[in-house]
Amino acid sequence: MALAPTNIDPNHLVLYAYTPSAAAAGTYMGIFGVATVAHIFYLPKLRQCFFIPMIIGGIMEVGGLYGRFWGHSSQNDFGAYVLQALLLTPAPIFLAATMYMTLGRIIVALDADKDHTLIRPRWLSKIFVLFDVVCFIVQIGGTGMQSTTSLSVQKTGRTVTVIGLVIQLVVFAYFIIVALVFHRRMNADPTSIAVHHSIHWVRHLRIMYLTSILVLIRNIFRIAEYVEGSDGPVGHSEVYLYIFDSTLMAGLMWLFVIVHPGRLLRAIRRLKNRCSLEKAEEEKLVAKNANQRLDA
Repeated sequence: MALAPTNIDPNHLVLYAYTPSAAAAGTYMGIFGVATVAHIFYLPKLRQCFFIPMIIGGIMEVGGLYGRFWGHSSQNDFGAYVLQALLLTPAPIFLAATMYMTLGRIIVALDADKDHTLIRPRWLSKIFVLFDVVCFIVQIGGTGMQSTTSLSVQKTGRTVTVIGLVIQLVVFAYFIIVALVFHRRMNADPTSIAVHHSIHWVRHLRIMYLTSILVLIRNIFRIAEYVEGSDGPVGHSEVYLYIFDSTLMAGLMWLFVIVHPGRLLRAIRRLKNRCSLEKAEEEKLVAKNANQRLDA
């Protein structure tokens, strides 16, 4: 399954130590495809454009799995092999980007200030997405370097890819710390929005923790895969890919379909609009009473 098998021969490509399962690839294409369509449906409905990276990640997952589906009947087709590798390895970066922006928007929507977070709320999303871009460039570069028959270039590409995955792992671990600190500080000193009975922000943070664990497990698996190379257990069994990558990332996408943060942000926006209207009506009433007293 590793992108740079050590037994590759330019004259006779041996790309897999097994026959890729068309049934498994087709099944997961359907799972990711339906989840992606669901997020596309929510996009105009909830008006949360920051979920576009989630959709891009879902499309990449479908495209990469198509490469494995294609590889079932064309095991020596280098194009199919490269397609699945170039799309499946960096796809979760786009899912993570959505999570970074989700946390940033929840923090801002709850009117949290700098005392509630380790990073200023307005900068949180920007900083994490910037690191996400760096991870994407490194990983796609390393993956591209492995898409060759040169063993020395493949080895360098594996190292570059592992570096990109480690960076992503470290950044994501810090992201979880930022979320936990915000959660603790908000519980200790909640804002007026956070304590409202209709705003269930804790539920969405719990989903964030769960999906973060899925991403961490997936990245650790990918690092192990590239470190051990194609001669290890992962390289000789396709089942690991579907257990520790596809299943986890599909679970992430579906959790955000079921508990979409756009609903929370919409509820907060409606609450703020209602509070603004009530405040305006109250000010009008106070002004009216003041005028009546003056007239009297």
